[in-house]
Amino acid sequence: MTFSTLIVTTLVLLFLLVMGAGALFLYLYWWRMQRPVPKLEGVITAALLDQSVEVLRDKHGIPHILAQTEADLFRSLGWTHAQDRFWQMEQARRTAQGRLAEIFGEPALDADRFCRIIGLQRAAEADEAALDEATRQRLAWYTAGVNAYLEQHPGRVSAEHNLLRVPVEPWRVVDTLGAAKVLAWSMSGNWQSELTRLLLNQHLDVYTAADLEPDYPADAPLILEGVGGAEQVRLQSVAGLLLTQYEQIRQWLGGESVGQGSNSWVLAPKHSLNRRPLLCADPHLTVQLPAMVYEVHLTGPETEVSGMTFPGMPGVFMGHNAHLAWGLTNAQVDTQDLFIERLHADQPFYFAYGAEWELAQVIDETITVRRAAPHTERIVITRHGPLINGFVRRAAGGANAALESTPLTLCWTGHTPGTVLTSVLKLNQCQNWEEFTDALALWTSPPQNVTYADVRGNIGYVMAGRMPQRMANLGLTVAAGWEPAMTWQGWIPPAELPRLYNPESGIIVTANNKPVGDDYPYFLGVEFDPGWRAARIEQVLREKERFTVRDMEELQQDNGSLLAKAFIPWFTLLYSDDPWEKVAIQTLRKWNWRMDSDSPAALIFHFLLVNLLDMTFGDKVGAAYESYLGKSNAPLFPHHPLRVRAETRLLQIINEFDSSFWYAEVAQGRQRNRLELLQEALTRTMKMIRRVYGDSMLRWAWGKAHQVRFTHPLGAARLVGGFFNRSPLPIGGDATTPNQTRAALSLPPGLVQTIPVYRQVLEVGAWDRAQSVIAGGQSGHPLSRLYDDQVMMWREGVYHLMPWSRPAVEKAMVYRLLLEPRA
Repeated sequence: MTFSTLIVTTLVLLFLLVMGAGALFLYLYWWRMQRPVPKLEGVITAALLDQSVEVLRDKHGIPHILAQTEADLFRSLGWTHAQDRFWQMEQARRTAQGRLAEIFGEPALDADRFCRIIGLQRAAEADEAALDEATRQRLAWYTAGVNAYLEQHPGRVSAEHNLLRVPVEPWRVVDTLGAAKVLAWSMSGNWQSELTRLLLNQHLDVYTAADLEPDYPADAPLILEGVGGAEQVRLQSVAGLLLTQYEQIRQWLGGESVGQGSNSWVLAPKHSLNRRPLLCADPHLTVQLPAMVYEVHLTGPETEVSGMTFPGMPGVFMGHNAHLAWGLTNAQVDTQDLFIERLHADQPFYFAYGAEWELAQVIDETITVRRAAPHTERIVITRHGPLINGFVRRAAGGANAALESTPLTLCWTGHTPGTVLTSVLKLNQCQNWEEFTDALALWTSPPQNVTYADVRGNIGYVMAGRMPQRMANLGLTVAAGWEPAMTWQGWIPPAELPRLYNPESGIIVTANNKPVGDDYPYFLGVEFDPGWRAARIEQVLREKERFTVRDMEELQQDNGSLLAKAFIPWFTLLYSDDPWEKVAIQTLRKWNWRMDSDSPAALIFHFLLVNLLDMTFGDKVGAAYESYLGKSNAPLFPHHPLRVRAETRLLQIINEFDSSFWYAEVAQGRQRNRLELLQEALTRTMKMIRRVYGDSMLRWAWGKAHQVRFTHPLGAARLVGGFFNRSPLPIGGDATTPNQTRAALSLPPGLVQTIPVYRQVLEVGAWDRAQSVIAGGQSGHPLSRLYDDQVMMWREGVYHLMPWSRPAVEKAMVYRLLLEPRA
C-alpha cells in the first residue's frame, strides 16, 4: 500500500467514523429524545372529547384548561399530564407496583422488594374497591384522557421510554391510587424512628437511650397558639414517656447490650396592607428533575381551581378557587407502628394474639429483573401488617442477633382503604369554612396541616388525616403484637382533630411544628419538627403590623437560623492562640446567623455543629448514629422523622450541663467538660476547613459546600446523561431556616436533598395577582425549553404570575392548543 493510498484509506475511515458517530447522535437526539417533545399549539383531534377544549399556556408552559363539560375537563387534565410528565407517572406507578427492576435491573431490586413488602399496590387496590361513584367517575375521565394521549402518540410519549425501550402500558385508575400511596408513604417515617430507638436500646441502657430524646423547646411555637394567643400546656418529658416503653423492649428482646417538611402561614386582613388575607405555602420535598409538582388552572362548569398538582393524580392539592385558598404542610404525626410478633414454635405463619394463634396471609411475588434471574419475595402479613425483617437487618447492618430472630411487622394507616382523592376533589369546589372542614374530614393519608383563607376575610387551620387512637402503646417504640391492648383502637374523629378559626392574633403558622399542647386528649406523637423554622417565621411576622406580598416572598426565602443564633454565644466564649481559630471566633461574633450562600460564618458553623454531634453522640450510640441524625434506611424514600432532633438535643445538653457523660471521648476513656468539648470541636473544624477549602476565607462561602443538583434517573447514563441533569448550584439556607435546603449531616457537606419544590403567595380574592414558582419546569421532556426554565427563578427568589380571569389568561398566553372532538 502506497503512502497516498494509506492517507486516503485513513481519511475514508475517519469520515465513516465521524458519520457513524453523527448518525448515532442524531438517532439518540432526534429520534429517541426530540420526537416526544409535545405540540403546544394548533389543533388536535381527540376522539374522547364531547366538545372543544382550549389549553392556553403562558411562557412557562403552565396550562389553563377551559372545558365546557366536567368530563372533558378531567379528560384534558389527564391528556396534559401525560403530554408533559408521563415518564414521571410511569415511575410512580412502577414504584407502587415494585417493578423498577424491570427497567433498571439489579440496582433497583431492593427498592422493589421494599415496596412489595410494604404493599403500596395492595393498598391502592383496596382504595379502588372503596371508591364512591363520583370519585370513580372523575378518575375514569382522567384515566381516559391519559390513555387517549398515549394512543395518539406511539413512540413519542417520552425520551425515557424510548432510550430504555420501556413498553408503554395503558394507565389505570388503580395506577392513580398507587401514585397517591407512593406520595403518602414518602411523607411518613415513624417506623424508622421506632427502629432507631430499638437499636439504641440494644446499645445503651434505657436511661441513656431515653436521654437522647429532645423535649419540644419551651419557647418553640405551637400551631394552636395562633401566634400570641393563649398559651397551651407544654409537652411533658419525652424521655419520661420512653422509659416505660424501653423497659418493655427489654422484656421482649431478652435484655440489653452495651433518622420530607413544609411551611405555610396565613395572615388575617388586619395584617395585610391591602386588607385582604395573605396565604403562603411552600412544600419541602425531594430534589429532582422533572419537578415533583405541576401547575395548572382548570375551568369547567362545576370546577374552577388553580394551583399545584401531582402528575398522575387529578385535582389541585394546594392553591385556590374563586372563594378560598389553602396550603399544606406535613403534620408529622405518628401513623406507623412496629410490632414484635410471637411466632408459633411448631406451626409456621401462626402468630399469637391474645389467647389465640392466628394464621398470617402468605404471598409469593415474583419480581422481574432486567438482565438477571427473577427474584421471588415471600410476603407475610399479620393482623398488624407485613413482616419487614429483611429491611430491619439492612438498617441494622446485619449485625444484630435480636433483630435477626424477632419477627417485626409494620402497621400503617395507609394500609386501610382511604379517600384522600375524594377529599381533594371536594376541596377544589368548597365555598366556605363549613364545606372546607367537611371535605377535609375525608382526607386520610398522609395527615396534613391545612391553612385556610377566604374572600370574606376569614382564616383558619385544620389538621386533616387518619390518626390512630392508642391506649397502652404510644407508638414511640416497638410494641408487643400479641397484646390486644397494644393494637390501635380505631381513629380519632375528624371533628376532634386540631383546628383553629379566626384567632385573635390574626396569624397562623405551620412548619411541621407541634400543633397542640398536652391538654389535647389524644396522643399524636413526639416527632414534630423542633420549631426552629416556625419560630423564625413568627419572629418576622411580629416585626410590623401590616405586610405586603413582597414581604411574604422575602420570608419564604429567609435564611435566618435560630438554631445557629442559640449556639453562637457558646462559641464566642472560646479563646485560642491559633490564628485560624481566632479568625473563626471573630467571624462568628460578627455573624447575623443567616445561612446565606456567600457567608463564611455559615460554613464554619455547619462544620462546628457536625463535629460536635460526632464528638458527643457518634462514639456512643453505635450503629444507630446515622439514623439518629435523620438518615433514611428506606430505598427511594429519604424522609426520616428524627431530622433536626439530634441538633436540638445537643443544644439542650450544652445549655444545661457543664459536665456530662455525652462529652466523654470513649476511645481514650477521657472525660471533657463543656468548654473543652467546644474547644476541641473548633480545632478540628478549622483543620478540616483549611484542608478542604484552603487558607483563603474567600473560598469559605457556605455556597461552596452547600449546593443543589437537579438530577434525573438517567442523569448517570453514558452519552445522554448530560441532557437530563443540571449542574450544582450554590444555595443558602439549611434544615432550620424558612428557606429549608436540607442536606445530610456530613463533612464535607453533601448535596442538598430537600428543598421548597413549589412556592405560592396568594392575596386572597385578588386572584390575578397570585404568584408561584416551581423548582424545575413544567415539562418532563429534557430537550424542551420548559424542562428547567424556572430553576434560576426559583434560586433567585423570582415568581411568576398565575392569572385567573379570562382577560388576564389571554394576556399571558403564548401557546394556544385546541382539542377538538372527532366529528
